[in-house]
Amino acid sequence: MAAFRLSEEQAAGGYLAARKEMVRLATRVASLRQLVREQPGRAGYRVALAAAEDAHRAAVTRTGLAFERWQAAQLRSDAVWSETFGRAA
Repeated sequence: MAAFRLSEEQAAGGYLAARKEMVRLATRVASLRQLVREQPGRAGYRVALAAAEDAHRAAVTRTGLAFERWQAAQLRSDAVWSETFGRAA
């Protein structure tokens, strides 16, 4: 049972790290959008914005996958608990 709980905690940690990175990249995208609005002639800002948007989209995907892994780990832990301790209740 401890191994399943550890797996669940590690998956939760992975989700939280992915989410933190996603939020950081969203902030960067917002900042770069503001710069592009203020100085539309700066090609470097547009290039940086496109790269940041790509990175953010990838981070959103990673966060979704990490959340799914966390949910799966929770379900495994719950199933093992139900099979062992749940029947005794």
